[in-house]
Amino acid sequence: MKTVSSTLRCDILVLGGGSAGAAAAWSASAPGISVVLAEKTGRLGGTATNGLVSTLCGCYSSLGERRKISGGARDALAAELKILGGLDEGVNRETHRSDICDPELLACALDRMVLRTGTDLHLSTLVTGASFDGERLHSVETVNTESGSRTVILPKIAVDAAGKALLAPFAPSGAVLSPEGGKLQAGTLVFRMDGVDGETARTVTKDRIASLMTEARSKGDITQERGNGVLTVLPCGTAAIVNANWVKADSAVPGDVTRGLTGGREKVLENARFFRKYVPGFEKAVLSCIAPALGIREASRTLCDYTLTEEDIMEGRIFSDSVCVGSWPMEYHDWEQNRLVYRWSGKDYTIPFRSLLPRGMSNVLAAGRNISVTSGAYASSRVMGQSLATGHAAGTAARLAIRSGSLPRELDRDLLRKSLLDEGAVLE
Repeated sequence: MKTVSSTLRCDILVLGGGSAGAAAAWSASAPGISVVLAEKTGRLGGTATNGLVSTLCGCYSSLGERRKISGGARDALAAELKILGGLDEGVNRETHRSDICDPELLACALDRMVLRTGTDLHLSTLVTGASFDGERLHSVETVNTESGSRTVILPKIAVDAAGKALLAPFAPSGAVLSPEGGKLQAGTLVFRMDGVDGETARTVTKDRIASLMTEARSKGDITQERGNGVLTVLPCGTAAIVNANWVKADSAVPGDVTRGLTGGREKVLENARFFRKYVPGFEKAVLSCIAPALGIREASRTLCDYTLTEEDIMEGRIFSDSVCVGSWPMEYHDWEQNRLVYRWSGKDYTIPFRSLLPRGMSNVLAAGRNISVTSGAYASSRVMGQSLATGHAAGTAARLAIRSGSLPRELDRDLLRKSLLDEGAVLE
């Protein structure tokens, strides 16, 4: 079979179709501007859809009346989800407020959100290389994993929203941030159960699940290390997404994800038996889906002009070039000490545009989990509310740069912030 190669030119290339990438494509698109979105899997949403994440965390403040702090792209996505009947909006939970969605309908909503803009969407498209002319990204090489066809994409500006530092390793002057101390957060293999009594299940707290796990462990019904879990009843009211295991896997280590997936599925079988036997509302529930992708909580990031720190979050720092607001706690899943740690700052914080401007790459922006943050700050900024918001900011910045014939770093920050506000973003 002969492999077909082609060349594709565009104004803006977005790499990664997760929350950040979809938001970037949505905000980058405008009449006369060509946008290409390349996603390695068969659907948009990244970990949210392929990893069955049902909670849009980080869209609301953790303080006071828990105001909404993620607008713009988040609101556009929420509108699509409402049409599909896949959203419970602004649900107050034990320690926070969040949007709850059905991951399957989320994938459909993201399709609609992105395709309505005229974005040229390329699914099942894997990046295999990139070339630079000094600090300027020249081309990105891709392969379609279904057809085997290869495409060289020539963008004027790119947004790296791949969930990890994808382009930086190819750049002569690019730099990658790795987890401090070499320690990664634990991953999770999430699963879905149907036939749930949603009204009863909604009353089960995390503390109750932990207590029941302790009981089950004493009786030999649980063997795995994690001693806590969380369930989320979906908008339909008869199904729940369950997050109740920890999987040790580094996506940068060959074989780790494979071992994580196979071992994780065994843990899910044990989890499902436990929920049916011990957890109220699950007596007649059945295991209906195991996430096809492992929920990786931490990976590499791109080093940018400013690296957001845990001190910035704890102090609630407000930056003059802020492009979004964050408030989610620093949520750390520690697989070595079998503990889940929450650090609440007591203040909302902001993320500066400088954390989206990669060093050594003049026509590239970072977004989502790939922005420049320390491991401590990453434990807060990695969630969907901030991924949607930084993706929105990166896409708008790319669009403004194309319109003005400038590089992202040269943009007037006041103009960028005004544009984001006009598009519904929340900046402070």
